[in-house]
Amino acid sequence: MTAEKMDCPSNTSESPFHFVDDKELEYLGLIQNQIQPLFPNFAAALSGQSPAERELGRCAVVEFNQGFAQQTSSFKSSMELRHHLSNTASPAIPSQNQPRRRLFILEDLPRNYILTLGSRLRIPPSFFAGHYDDPASPTFNHRNPFARHTKSQFRLRYGTSHRAEVDVPPHKRSNIYAFNTNVCRYIHAYDPKGPLYDEMRSHHIVSFWSSPLGIDGSWDAVLLVDPPLTGLAKCLPSMQLAPIRRELRDESSIPKHYVYPDMNNVQELPEEVSEWASVYECPQYNSIFDDALKDLASRNQDIGELDNPMVVVKFPRKLVIGIMLAFLRRRYLNLLRIQKTHVKPNQNLRNNYLSSFSEGALSSWQDEFFDFIVGSCAAMKELIREMEENMVSLGLPMENGTGWKSGLPGGPPQWEIDGWRSVMDLAHTVDWLTNSLATGYLQYISIQEARVSNGNARSLSKITVLTMLFIPLSTVASIFSMGGDFLPGNSRAWVFWVVSIPVLMMLAYLYWRQELVEGLMRKRQSLLLLLEQKGKKTDVFCA
Repeated sequence: MTAEKMDCPSNTSESPFHFVDDKELEYLGLIQNQIQPLFPNFAAALSGQSPAERELGRCAVVEFNQGFAQQTSSFKSSMELRHHLSNTASPAIPSQNQPRRRLFILEDLPRNYILTLGSRLRIPPSFFAGHYDDPASPTFNHRNPFARHTKSQFRLRYGTSHRAEVDVPPHKRSNIYAFNTNVCRYIHAYDPKGPLYDEMRSHHIVSFWSSPLGIDGSWDAVLLVDPPLTGLAKCLPSMQLAPIRRELRDESSIPKHYVYPDMNNVQELPEEVSEWASVYECPQYNSIFDDALKDLASRNQDIGELDNPMVVVKFPRKLVIGIMLAFLRRRYLNLLRIQKTHVKPNQNLRNNYLSSFSEGALSSWQDEFFDFIVGSCAAMKELIREMEENMVSLGLPMENGTGWKSGLPGGPPQWEIDGWRSVMDLAHTVDWLTNSLATGYLQYISIQEARVSNGNARSLSKITVLTMLFIPLSTVASIFSMGGDFLPGNSRAWVFWVVSIPVLMMLAYLYWRQELVEGLMRKRQSLLLLLEQKGKKTDVFCA
């Protein structure tokens, strides 16, 4: 066996160097030569990782054995992972002749772990490559168009929010920051002076791959998860590290809501009182790696479920649904409070949404409001498309009748169908609210523009009326200025005013007669109404 000595990783405890054997070299060549045209960003990023970044990540394995609790092991380095994978001569439990069923959970995409897992488990490199690119960017090939649904793989894209701030000076603030990870992920921050200020958001991916079932029922599976937001972020484009602050400068600027759904679907509490608390134990939603590993280590799988690797990772799929629902609920709350600027931040009035549109922030035309609305509408359309792709990847029934049917043998579980339908219903609700806001805003601005145009027209009409009133005066003056005693300063100059003033008054009366009549009628009706009210009060006192 030939070996190539690589750079020294930062957290390797057993060996100061990582050696790449023939299998890993062949796997690396497959990435750099064969799939590089399809995934150029992944190949370039993998080759550009520093020695520390090649070990930057967490990896663990969960071994499932019939009649025994799951065995969970975490690897401190890729060398430990290689040693575990190389020790495959005997079954997981030597005393029991059982098939080997292992689930590897990998956080981030460190090069050494990818080469070790991919070469030992014979994983197609496109599985790792499709997980790299930012899910919010227009990338392709992350899903196989010829196998949109397969029982051995899935890739789920989702969004999440972070109640944190990047601690940078005001002149260095930006709307986008990068995660300090190997995988390509970005943090999108809101402008405090913009139309909406909310928690930072990011988009992530969960990918799953499993090997075909062996003759004895053995299988190996890999779950790729994104790392959580750590204490550092990268500023763009300098890529300098900036600290993450968990406490906001102004806590009242962003309302606090626990928007994660209840994931406990028990019909009744267990008979044992000591088990009640564990039934309602909620995930922390800080890291899918930690939550999934904790759930897999604490719950025993049914024997009938061990033959299906997809069933083993049902809890991570539940986490994705819960995180996505929380993400959409924040979008829903933002739409409810974006117009209600005169109420407290934690009061989201759903019953009178947009009832005082003319008093809110969107009552006047501003370019940033228009950009925000158009961008939100486009983003929701793209998000709904991604959620539909998630459902297709899992083989769930769609609204048009395609996909698996619930209740059929081998079909998806009902909880997953209901969960993703809830996601789609909420996504369509947010999309409908966004379109309503856009329609109302554009119509209101059109009305405002029409009012301004009408005001300008009225101003011009007044000038026209004044011009029309003075035209007869000019005519009379022209006639009397032809000669004789009617010129100014002569004996009969007063004749001009005697003729002009009645003509001017007559024209004014003819022009404003209708308005004068309507004004007198209104005053007469008001006077009659006032007299009628006084008469009723007098009758009451007399009675």
